[in-house]
Amino acid sequence: MYEDLKFDLCCGARILFRNGLSWGIAGHLSVLVGPNRMIANRFGPSFATVTPGDVLTLDFEGNIIEGKGSVNDTIRLHGVIHKYNPEIAAVAHTHPPAVVTYSTLGKVPEVYDQESCFLAGDVGVLEEEYNGLASSEDRVKGCALAIGRHRAVILPNHGAITSGNNMREAIIAMVLLDGMVQRNLAVEAAGRVTGITPRPIAADIARLTRQELNGLQPTGLMWDDLIAKVRQTDPDLFASSDRDKAAQAVN
Repeated sequence: MYEDLKFDLCCGARILFRNGLSWGIAGHLSVLVGPNRMIANRFGPSFATVTPGDVLTLDFEGNIIEGKGSVNDTIRLHGVIHKYNPEIAAVAHTHPPAVVTYSTLGKVPEVYDQESCFLAGDVGVLEEEYNGLASSEDRVKGCALAIGRHRAVILPNHGAITSGNNMREAIIAMVLLDGMVQRNLAVEAAGRVTGITPRPIAADIARLTRQELNGLQPTGLMWDDLIAKVRQTDPDLFASSDRDKAAQAVN
């Protein structure tokens, strides 16, 4: 079941890895598939190697309903998010190095460039200090409430969560967030070197630009471009899918 959703999840994982937004075997991607049901990658394979066979069907407590493998307690972060936000279809959680660096500052990044306007007014910072692994509801409830208010949430000393109506939107949001914080780090460094105070895009202009950009309906085009790149770097992921599609076409 859920083969197309599993494949998109794996594509998203490979995209995050190829863009340098994952570290080791940390992080999960999840998609809501029903009441108290989600699919998510199992514990073990990194985002660089995850395949559809590594994607499990789980309840919100992390109990395995379908699939082979195991999960660790941090999968509860996703269960709690889906429990408190049934309108959120897909969630990405990873530890992009630039985001982790920026997360120690405890502030919302400024909008300094056009691409960052995609997230204008839609980035939050969790107002809680790091309190250990995301392994229990009391530890992650704040994350769940924050992602209900913002498309992207920075977790202090930890990483980030992004959400979307599907996995494609959640992954693109994570890529955009990483670009946004990298721009902030670069601009702030330039400001210190030159002694010039950086000037962000005005908040009202940034929000207007977000509306204009979204009016172009860019998600599909952005996803197609990301997939074209990962198809070149990760042909193993696409081999079985291509064979299945060829067999269906023959039948």
